[in-house]
Amino acid sequence: MGIKRNVAYSSILTVGSHVCALLTYPYVSRTLGVAGVGIYDFVDSIINYFILFSMLGISACGIREIAANKTENKKLSQVFSSILSFHLLTTMIAIAILAVAMFTIEELFQYRSLLCIGICKLLFNALMVEWFFTGMENFAYIAKRNLSIKVFYVICVFLFIKDKDDYVLYYILTTSTVVINAMVNIIYSRKFVKFSIKQFTLKPYYKTIVSIGIYMIVTSLYTSLNIAWLGIACNTIQVGYYSTSTRLYTIIIALFTAFTNVMFPRMSSLLSQGASKEFWEKISLSVNVLFSFAFPTLCLSAIIGPTLLHFLVGDGFEGSYLPFQIISVLILIIGYEQILVLQILMPMKHDSIILRNSFVGATLAIILNFSIVENMGAVGTAIVWLSSEVCVFLLALWYLNSHYDYKLPSKEILRYILGYLPLAAILYACKALLPLNDIFILLFAGTITLIYTYYIQLYFLRCPVIIQTINRLHEYVKQRK
Repeated sequence: MGIKRNVAYSSILTVGSHVCALLTYPYVSRTLGVAGVGIYDFVDSIINYFILFSMLGISACGIREIAANKTENKKLSQVFSSILSFHLLTTMIAIAILAVAMFTIEELFQYRSLLCIGICKLLFNALMVEWFFTGMENFAYIAKRNLSIKVFYVICVFLFIKDKDDYVLYYILTTSTVVINAMVNIIYSRKFVKFSIKQFTLKPYYKTIVSIGIYMIVTSLYTSLNIAWLGIACNTIQVGYYSTSTRLYTIIIALFTAFTNVMFPRMSSLLSQGASKEFWEKISLSVNVLFSFAFPTLCLSAIIGPTLLHFLVGDGFEGSYLPFQIISVLILIIGYEQILVLQILMPMKHDSIILRNSFVGATLAIILNFSIVENMGAVGTAIVWLSSEVCVFLLALWYLNSHYDYKLPSKEILRYILGYLPLAAILYACKALLPLNDIFILLFAGTITLIYTYYIQLYFLRCPVIIQTINRLHEYVKQRK
């Protein structure tokens, strides 16, 4: 399946998933309130941290190895069996540690009923084997399966979540999506591979799994663990503010991540085939796509973000506005970081460099967490995340510049900044001067951004990917006429 079709399926999945999220998110936020959302996100952040520990670098390693061996049936089964067996082993260890922690740590003991539900999520996550289907580039199946289950989930949320005390039921529904996905995946995987414990061998993979795993765990010190630390240092109200701001950001960045997820196995395949020229052409393509997406989105997020948050979650979440505006800068930073790490360093197997960079970012996060979070709450946690990601991005860029003469496209960045400054001014004026309610401001700002982006790309920025898309739209319109 070609890159364009894979990107299309991945984008359909991403858009569909976040349409579902946008349907449930306002309803759940209003029903559970900031306290209920805070408790849910505090517990789920802990479970996700243990999931991260159990996965180590299994996902990245699995995608890379499956992509490299997908044409050899016998080798494919051996890789699948080895990686899945190791994941089940690490999951059992993670469950044991979590069971001890939830009965010995006072801050966790009061949430033990939710944590028991989370253990179910932790266990079935090992059986998800999403890395297998991503490595096989079977994005059509991933999209169809995921969206079907999400639609069922949305229906259940509206049927069963009725008041502020239903956060336990909400967590059960969320966990059930992992359980169903895992069961379907394991059954369907038998069409391509045979699982056998006798084929288990870790020697070819353990260095990659451990090094990338440590990178993921260390990186979590300034991503998922931030929420747990915020809940301990402050309270679940601040967690509610912060998680609300990050949830909206996650929806936005996921649109670009859909593209990155498709590119990762393809970049690994290109390197294994020795197609160096095409590899760097694809990197240039990724950067063009990022800039075209990030700059207009940044303008909207930084200026209209509070209005969008108020429209989605209503009153009581004002403490999430400033954290979201700080975090919105990460649309550009993390987008570019994903290109450098997931599309260049990981396929090139520079795992030690990735790990080193993450340690530096995590060290900065620990220092800032202890220094500012207790006094600044959700705003402080947003600053911690932004600072750490900027640090990791700059270190990755410095390494690639030193060893591969890869340079930041400064002129292109300046062109985009100059190109979108007028849009930022227009959006700010609209918000400040027009006496409109939330929905009209959002519709007006969105329309202005689309029109402005169309003309600025057509006559000034002229990104090849966007110009090609515009030309195809013109052709489609002509054919329809």
